[in-house]
Amino acid sequence: MGLCGCRQAPDAGMLVGLRARRVAWPRRHRVASLPDLPPSCRQRPLLAQSFYLPAAMRHDRSSAVLPRLALLPMLAAAVALSGCVAQYRVPAGAPAASVRLLTSTDDNTSFTVVDPAKCPVPARPLVLAGTGRQLSAMGRDRSLDMAGRSPEPPARTRERLVEAGRRIYVAVTSAAAPPLPELRCAAGVSFVPVAGGQYEIRYQRDETASQCSAQVLRMQPLAGGGARLTAEPTQQGFRALRKEYVCQAQ
Repeated sequence: MGLCGCRQAPDAGMLVGLRARRVAWPRRHRVASLPDLPPSCRQRPLLAQSFYLPAAMRHDRSSAVLPRLALLPMLAAAVALSGCVAQYRVPAGAPAASVRLLTSTDDNTSFTVVDPAKCPVPARPLVLAGTGRQLSAMGRDRSLDMAGRSPEPPARTRERLVEAGRRIYVAVTSAAAPPLPELRCAAGVSFVPVAGGQYEIRYQRDETASQCSAQVLRMQPLAGGGARLTAEPTQQGFRALRKEYVCQAQ
């Protein structure tokens, strides 16, 4: 869905037929730019408002009704580069665990951390990582030398540290790429990482972004560099298309 409706100008023959009648050309939609973003962007990331996520083991999907939402991925990337989006970081001195983040799609996918501590109005989501053509700018690509090998290519894989010893809520969302309808599908999953543990969060989505899910797997390193994967027993799913949904997951 484009922002600007481009129409072809009439040729000379058409103008003669119209004679002196006044032709009222439709207004063109102005393309949103970063100055158009509200000042609150400096306090609240764009992803928290529009690029947000849904339930964990099932999916939440949303269609982009307003034309400007079609520009969302580009704006999100620009905002990320400008520093408006807050990054998730493990608190200083806190125990940590390693998480490998995987997505099954090349479309823009974002992983964010939601904190329900301030419910019913939760704090703004923090970006854990992003993949895709624009969202790859959200979080520098780095490796933690985790055990095993990702089943997805490097462009769909990220490795990050998360705080251990307390439940962490991770929301994952992605949008279908044009020319498919502007749909986004989000899934949320929470779990309690163990200090020094290794985990995978796998996000699966169909081509049209109508179905998606997120799952946490615990990784047990094996001799030789491999890893045994088992379902994480502490994981719980939650709706994540809006940040307020995390308050229902407690």
